[in-house]
Amino acid sequence: MLRWNSDIQSGLIKKEIPYYAQIIHIADVFDAIVTKRQYTTHVDISETLKILIRDSHPTRQTVALDLLSSYSKLGKINPRILKVLFKVVIDDTYYEIACTLEYVDYLKEQLKRLAKIEKYDEKMQNAKRQSEIDYFKDYMRLLFAQGENYENYKQVIKEYEYALSTKEELIENLKREIDIIKSLKA
Repeated sequence: MLRWNSDIQSGLIKKEIPYYAQIIHIADVFDAIVTKRQYTTHVDISETLKILIRDSHPTRQTVALDLLSSYSKLGKINPRILKVLFKVVIDDTYYEIACTLEYVDYLKEQLKRLAKIEKYDEKMQNAKRQSEIDYFKDYMRLLFAQGENYENYKQVIKEYEYALSTKEELIENLKREIDIIKSLKA
């Protein structure tokens, strides 16, 4: 980073700035923008890339980005490096989707298991003989995961359902981010 700063201070511009310094600069800017800080909220990845595009083309109008080019100074970002960053971000987002899909599958399996418990609980509530009640109770006990019991399993169902809907929404948002990123031009 010191090298980058000294390049700026020495007045180097565009192609005069070493390639590795440009890569480090873009990575640093990207991280600074997307990282949630205590004084600011998280910025979407596509919005971050739009900011970087704007910096890479100081003279081009960025109407597609809903902004006019406000940085009419020196081109601070190499568009080639920015394109590589796009690819890395897209690959990383696909990986996040894959991991989230695995978790969604896990949540669905847990909800199926809990649905069985719920079914046996209903049967137990309708049972007339103590032997039937004991049978359903024992079967439910076999299906409980660690920390689950007769008193809290319905709350666990609600928590899993909430987690499932949250993760499915996250996947849809990540897919939209990828579409936006793919449409960006560096």
